[in-house]
Amino acid sequence: MSVFWAFSEEDVAVGECVLSGDESRHLGARRLRPGDSLVVFDGRGGTGDARLVEATKRAARVEIGSVEHVPAPSEGPVIASAVPKGDRLSTMLQMLSQLGAPVWQPLVLEHSVVRSVDPEAARLRRILIESAKLARRPWLLEVRPPVGLDALLAELRPGTACFGDREGAAGPLPAECALVVIGPEAGFSEGERKDLERADVRPAAFAPHNLRIETAAIAAAASAFAGRGSGRGGDA
Repeated sequence: MSVFWAFSEEDVAVGECVLSGDESRHLGARRLRPGDSLVVFDGRGGTGDARLVEATKRAARVEIGSVEHVPAPSEGPVIASAVPKGDRLSTMLQMLSQLGAPVWQPLVLEHSVVRSVDPEAARLRRILIESAKLARRPWLLEVRPPVGLDALLAELRPGTACFGDREGAAGPLPAECALVVIGPEAGFSEGERKDLERADVRPAAFAPHNLRIETAAIAAAASAFAGRGSGRGGDA
């Protein structure tokens, strides 16, 4: 059985650490007992090998014996997409986190249905934490404030980005692709397509048919890592 990962709001450091009531309840659900081993992480690269000292409904105390600091992820492109509706956003963020995508950039496009998202919202943060725990990734997926396409393309170097289009080139994304742009189900507007073309953003196909936003974003992340040869398996 894999070692349980628990989240700490404070930076991970050697010594005693107090975890939240939510984390304590998760420890109880996994039936951890005092003396059992776990990993504590802070979502900012810090992980610590720890043992459980005490767990109550309000908090848990753990003793961290050693700490490792993992550099911020550099593999994988920024996934910039229109915002999916409702629970579809949760599904997308969970999958992007598990796949190892470093950044999700919400986009506001002409045909966007959802036009805002709060990166600091408590529910969204909980999704990112739980996804990181499942994936065993020391860094939370970074969610940036929403921007328009003009702002996204303003400082882009030519030839370093792709956009989802079923008429585009199929196969794994090239390693130099640092940004993938995903439009809404209704597609990019004519003006947006011209902006992408002027910025030398190249079309890429992730499937032969039209995809929902979250499906395209997940497929794009998988395609990017396949192109880099960095796909890894994990615990089921």
